[in-house]
Amino acid sequence: MPLSEENAPVANAAATPEQASCQTCSGGILAGEVVNTALWEGDRLIVVENIPALVCQQCGERYYEDEVAMVLDMMRGGGFSETSATRVMSVPVFSFRTPGAHASGTDPGGIDASE
Repeated sequence: MPLSEENAPVANAAATPEQASCQTCSGGILAGEVVNTALWEGDRLIVVENIPALVCQQCGERYYEDEVAMVLDMMRGGGFSETSATRVMSVPVFSFRTPGAHASGTDPGGIDASE
């Protein structure tokens, strides 16, 4: 069962990060990194920066210590008040289009890509 990036515990928690191996790809070595993640909170896109994680150097899977996962859960439970945000950013939004899609927003298969 794949682990959620939000709640993935550290693989081989007793091992040092240099010794820990990835449970997802069964071979990658985990290295300590500081990462960012984006998630949806209702209709708002939220970015959380500077999260300590162990990241698989082969497949990119992220693992969080239990304490880090708990803080992320508490942040999410608090609703991400804009008054506590470190900063606000503008994010461009793109519509998915299949290759060969018509400019009208409907692709040749009849699927409306403008929704």
